[in-house]
Amino acid sequence: MKNEKTILLGNVACISNGSGDVQDSDSIKRDGWYPFFDRSEEQKWFPTYSFNREAIIYAGEGQNFFPRYYKGKFALHQRCYAITDFCECLLPKYCLYFMNTLNSYFIRNAVGSTVPSLRMDMFQKAKIKIPTIERQQEIVSTLDALSLKCENEEIVRALYNTQKSYLLQQLFI
Repeated sequence: MKNEKTILLGNVACISNGSGDVQDSDSIKRDGWYPFFDRSEEQKWFPTYSFNREAIIYAGEGQNFFPRYYKGKFALHQRCYAITDFCECLLPKYCLYFMNTLNSYFIRNAVGSTVPSLRMDMFQKAKIKIPTIERQQEIVSTLDALSLKCENEEIVRALYNTQKSYLLQQLFI
């Protein structure tokens, strides 16, 4: 693509890991607690925050390595990574969508045999294609719309399943 360059992620964003311990988190939201990200998909909460910014968050251990997006105050497990402080040539949401394409890169380079783990240098050396800001905005708008459509379709599917269960119960009373 014209005007597209490939740059190492470490040259266009800050990558850091967390310091929180999952033992100090809670699955029940409490007043004054902040979202806590670890390798699980379950939302957890933490009494303090370590970040207050827009971030792409990765679990540092697991079988698959897919990013999550968050903007605001949050805490991060010590084996998780936050990509923050993006250069002006890179939109954070574009970075999120591009990073979704790098799962095979992370799996290939993960260390450990029982539970694959990511290391800081893997993020630093990850190659990201950066088109113009205008093109990044177009990509983000399109993918945001598709993501919203998928979320809405999932809600409709769940409602249909609920309706199906109800009708089946009525049928066999």
